[in-house]
Amino acid sequence: MSKHVPFPAVSAEELQLAADIMRALAHPLRMKMLQYIDEKGDSCVNDIFEALEIEQSIASQHLRILRMAGLVFTRRQQKFVFYFINYPRLELAGKSAGILSQFVTAV
Repeated sequence: MSKHVPFPAVSAEELQLAADIMRALAHPLRMKMLQYIDEKGDSCVNDIFEALEIEQSIASQHLRILRMAGLVFTRRQQKFVFYFINYPRLELAGKSAGILSQFVTAV
């Protein structure tokens, strides 16, 4: 018999934030993008789509989702937009996943 773990008290806003972050991380390509940016540092969309061998429009769409979830920041330098990781937000995602994992039991 498994021990009951009480669900932590969180606000609707916190739940929505966690859901948005998890949704953004739920795509393998976005995870690859974050990994690339982490390894290379600030990266422009051109670097990312060339490295991942995808269309520029696809890279831009996925980067927009990461930006909307607050997982990446942007910095404009002339005509280029550089992306860099919001590490505190990514850490929050890890903590959220850890909390949620307490409620998953082996079948």
